[in-house]
Amino acid sequence: MIDEKKVIFLVVFIFVLAVPSVCALNLQGNHLSPIIFEPGKKIVNHYIISGTDQEVNVSLGGDLLEYIRITEVVDNQFDLIIEVSEMLPEPGLYSFSLHANEVGKPEESGVGSFLSVSLRFVVEVPPHGKAITISFDIPDTNEHKPVPISISVESKGLEDISMVRGQVTIYDLKNNSVASVNLKEKPLPKLSSISLSSSLPSDQLPAGKYWAEAVVNYDGEEKMAQDNFKIGNLDLLLINYSSQLEQGFGDFWAIVENNWGNPIKTVYATVSINGTELLTTPTVYLSPWQRDQLKGILRTDFAPGKYNGTIQLFYDDLSKTENVMFTIFEPLKESQDTPAATIVAAGISLLVVIIFITVFLWTQKRNKQNKK
Repeated sequence: MIDEKKVIFLVVFIFVLAVPSVCALNLQGNHLSPIIFEPGKKIVNHYIISGTDQEVNVSLGGDLLEYIRITEVVDNQFDLIIEVSEMLPEPGLYSFSLHANEVGKPEESGVGSFLSVSLRFVVEVPPHGKAITISFDIPDTNEHKPVPISISVESKGLEDISMVRGQVTIYDLKNNSVASVNLKEKPLPKLSSISLSSSLPSDQLPAGKYWAEAVVNYDGEEKMAQDNFKIGNLDLLLINYSSQLEQGFGDFWAIVENNWGNPIKTVYATVSINGTELLTTPTVYLSPWQRDQLKGILRTDFAPGKYNGTIQLFYDDLSKTENVMFTIFEPLKESQDTPAATIVAAGISLLVVIIFITVFLWTQKRNKQNKK
């Protein structure tokens, strides 16, 4: 009788021989993508093939192959060469791919027996004139600190820009202009980038929420961008709360928000109705600008109706009181009366039983008459 363990070992051994060892075919070379096409530009990137002892075939696929070629593979090494002519293709985004595949002997062929790897490259063909992209950012900050302003400008065209000018206008949430800043002018060479930066004085804007519009002029052209930002102060904002409270024991919650760019380590609240304190919530920690929920269970022995109340917020060594309104309602009671639907269902069930018994008795009686 054949030993079961030997059979299992033999099957595993054959499987190991039939399937190549787990390895990865790699192409090692400098990172190129994205590639910017410029007239007369030449790029040579050297690649080393690793992770195989087989012969490897290397090929190209995709766009712009008339500008791209590869050298012969020697000792598992080759070059990718990109030569851009003076006449560029149409501006836009293109892509091509580099493929490496093992080439084995015919007797070694089989499912999953050869390894392959592909690299994809993105090519950007810039426009022939002047073009830019801008990135505009004003970070959230605290009151009594300067407000940094920055516009990143990147040239996407093949012509130098003699001068780039920037202006930023700041508005409050009612769309009133509250500040304006002119940024220093700078030249912008083709396919390069610059940063236009400035700041507002520390006390020019009070704490609040704002939005800003940046206008960038470059040699008679214009680009615009917008950004929102906040100037915070050490304050805890009551965003919402549970105004409906069930009589007796019920859940209470309040959503609060840290209104500045530093953490508040100790945050909690007390809840009072008609001057009677009913709850002190557990303490939470708030990260900069974070919202969180204060929760607890309170007991209300007041009759149903509307009541004046307060939520006192404690944050670090400070506190503030918010006047609120609560509505207390009776808890839902289970009805002692039998619902009409239950009565109807019971009646239908009884009728079905009566019909069944009547049919059964009639059938029995008829069978007896037939036997006679």
